[in-house]
Amino acid sequence: MESGRLFEILYYLMENKQTTAKQLADKFEVSTRTIYRDLDKLLVAGIPIITKQGVDGGVSLDENFVFDKSLLDESQQEQILLALSSLSSLHVSEYQELLKHMQTIFQKESEEWLDVNFSSWHQDQEMNEKFSQLKDAILKHLRITFHYINAQGQKSHRDVFPIKLFYKNNAWYLYGYEVKKADYRTYKLTRIQQLVIKDEQFDRSAFYKEPHLTYEENQTKIDVVLKFQKYLGSFVYDQFSDQDIQEKEDGYWIHTSMPYHPWFLSFLLSFGSGVEIIEPHSLREEMLHEIHTLLKIYG
Repeated sequence: MESGRLFEILYYLMENKQTTAKQLADKFEVSTRTIYRDLDKLLVAGIPIITKQGVDGGVSLDENFVFDKSLLDESQQEQILLALSSLSSLHVSEYQELLKHMQTIFQKESEEWLDVNFSSWHQDQEMNEKFSQLKDAILKHLRITFHYINAQGQKSHRDVFPIKLFYKNNAWYLYGYEVKKADYRTYKLTRIQQLVIKDEQFDRSAFYKEPHLTYEENQTKIDVVLKFQKYLGSFVYDQFSDQDIQEKEDGYWIHTSMPYHPWFLSFLLSFGSGVEIIEPHSLREEMLHEIHTLLKIYG
């Protein structure tokens, strides 16, 4: 959004003594004409933008400029502090320091009405360091390599241009362009091993593409009816929407559509006798075959 970009340009100029319109255009992935329009709007708002022509020219702020917190209303200040408070839960020191810095600028503490915690029960320092390394690689547009374990347990070497980190379904993922496959891929952070940051930059604007975070339209799905025992009620409401759930005397009946994937059987097996596949019959047969296979191992 334009207002957000204006704010980011201002902070970029505060942190960098001098830059150019071309560098700003590359950073914010817009045209130089758009950057000049943004700079004009900042000037109109009273921000002392200085532009110089020539070899030593560029864009900068007046050295006597002091950020006026009145540029943001109370609601916008609260939103910034809330966002930083959420990021500080990642236990990355720079976010925590930035939160304190912004609280000082705004002369207020963020209202603690929401607590966001992205960490898992077993999260350790190694995971925090991996997150920080990937963040730096993304912001500095650096190529990375690592070993990755896929859903089938196979390990392979990956060469990637990192684009973005995102959080979905209780896990952190890296989205990037895989050089060898010449395509975009998503990687779960917990499966990334032996991460190496290369001293080689790539043109992020040439490879940037928004990740598609939902199931592909052409992915096969099946309609299923499941019956969960009463003691699994809390899980049922965690995983399924209210419209899919029917609470009956003998348990919770689920009518929904699920992607047809091998992990689905493993997912159901994790509940043991607490869940029964009612429909379709073909899925019941697959489950029975899997149970017989387990009996051969443990019988």
